[in-house]
Amino acid sequence: MIGPIRLMLPKIALLIVGLAGAFAVYGQEDPYYDGKTVTLYVGRTPGSGADLHVRVFAEFWRRFIPGEPTIVVRNMPGGGGTRVWNFGTEVAAADGLHILYSPTSGAAAILKQPGLRANFSEMPFIGGLSSPNMAYVRTDKIKGAEDLLTVEGLKFAGQNPAHRFDLLGRLALDAVGADYQYVTGFQGAADVFNAVRRGEVDLQVASLGLYRFSIEPTLVEQGLAIPLWHNPISDSDGNLRPLTVAPDIPSYMEFYRNLTGAEPSGEEFEIYKWLLPRVNDIVYAAFLPPGTPEEYLNILRDSFVRVTEDATYQSEEEKMYGFHLPLINWVDGTEIIKSLYEVPEHVSAFLESYIAEGR
Repeated sequence: MIGPIRLMLPKIALLIVGLAGAFAVYGQEDPYYDGKTVTLYVGRTPGSGADLHVRVFAEFWRRFIPGEPTIVVRNMPGGGGTRVWNFGTEVAAADGLHILYSPTSGAAAILKQPGLRANFSEMPFIGGLSSPNMAYVRTDKIKGAEDLLTVEGLKFAGQNPAHRFDLLGRLALDAVGADYQYVTGFQGAADVFNAVRRGEVDLQVASLGLYRFSIEPTLVEQGLAIPLWHNPISDSDGNLRPLTVAPDIPSYMEFYRNLTGAEPSGEEFEIYKWLLPRVNDIVYAAFLPPGTPEEYLNILRDSFVRVTEDATYQSEEEKMYGFHLPLINWVDGTEIIKSLYEVPEHVSAFLESYIAEGR
C-alpha cells in the first residue's frame, strides 16, 4: 500500500492548500464578492444546451460564493467554440470577476488548431463537469451487438472528424473490427439523431441526456434501436472505469469483452484510451484568465464543488439530464489540462492521419 499512498500525497497536499486558502478568505468580515457582478462567458448561442447548463449553474453558484455576487451570463459563440477561450486569455480582466465557463476544446489543443490561441495550461482551472455519452445503433441491420462483427456497411454519422464523438466512435468501431461507413457533416447531435430516426444512417455517439430523453423513448423502447456501449471515465491513476450513471449500458471495455472474448487491445484502442480523459472527461470547464489572484481562485474552486453537492441543484440536474454530471475536481482537472500539451509524437502522427482520412 505504500506506493499508492505516496502517489496520492501530492494531490492531498494540493487540496489542503486550496481549502486553507478558501477558509482564510471566508473568514473575512467584508467578502471580496459582496456587491460585485461576476460575468460568466459561454462559447455557445443562447438557448443551446450549454447555455442552459451555465445559466442554471450560475443561479446556484452565486449562493455559495461569500458575498453572493450578481452573476450574469454572456454568450460568446464563434470559432468552433474557441472564441471564448481566446477572449479569456487576451482580453478578460484577471480580477476574479470574469469566468470562462464553456464546453472545452481539448481536441483543438491536442491538434494545435490555429483558431485556438489560448493555452489552457496557463489558465487557472476552477473545476469541471463531465457529460456522459454513449453509442447506439438501429436494429434494421443488426438484432444484437454481436452482429457488429458480421454485418457490412453500417453508417456511423457525426459532425466532423475532429469532434470528440466522431473520434471516439470511429476508434471504438475500428478497435473492435466493425465494418462501417463514416458519414460526416451534420450540424449537431440532434441532426444526427433525426437522420437515424429517418433511417438514413444507422449508428450515433450521443450524450446520455439526449439518449435518456429522446433516443430511448422514441427508438429503443420501440425496438428500433439498441444501446451498444458508453464511453467510460478515467480515474486519478488513468484507469478507465464504468459510469455509475449508466449501469444499464455496458462500458466500452465490457462491450469489447462481450463481443470478442478478449481484453481491448491494438493501436486504435490505445489511442482511444489516451484520448478519453483529454477530450471527454472534462466537458463543461470553468477557467479564470491568466494571472488571477489565488485568493479569488480558491473561493471559486470551493464554491464550485459546493454547488455540485447541493441537493436542490442536483434536483435541477435530474430534470435537465436524468442524472448527475460527474465532477472533475481542480487537482485532477489541472493534470488533464496540462497533458493536452504533452502529446507523444506517435499519437500526434496517428491523429493527423486519422482525421485526414475521415475528411
